[in-house]
Amino acid sequence: MNLRHLRTKFSRLNLTEAAREATALKAQFRREDDELIRAGRGAEVVADRRKNLGLSESGKTKLLTVNGVRIKP
Repeated sequence: MNLRHLRTKFSRLNLTEAAREATALKAQFRREDDELIRAGRGAEVVADRRKNLGLSESGKTKLLTVNGVRIKP
């Protein structure tokens, strides 16, 4: 990793309590999603992400990426 990338990462750190809580919640949601995917319920995760993004089942979006999961309607 070069110095520019390291400096950018440090500048984006927000050490407030609200930022730490948000980071903890995101990590928890990712763990839950990973567990569902390992259990073979990946379609459920994708459907939930589509709902959270406000997409319907007949959405016309070409490609979305949510937490590394590609959604192709």
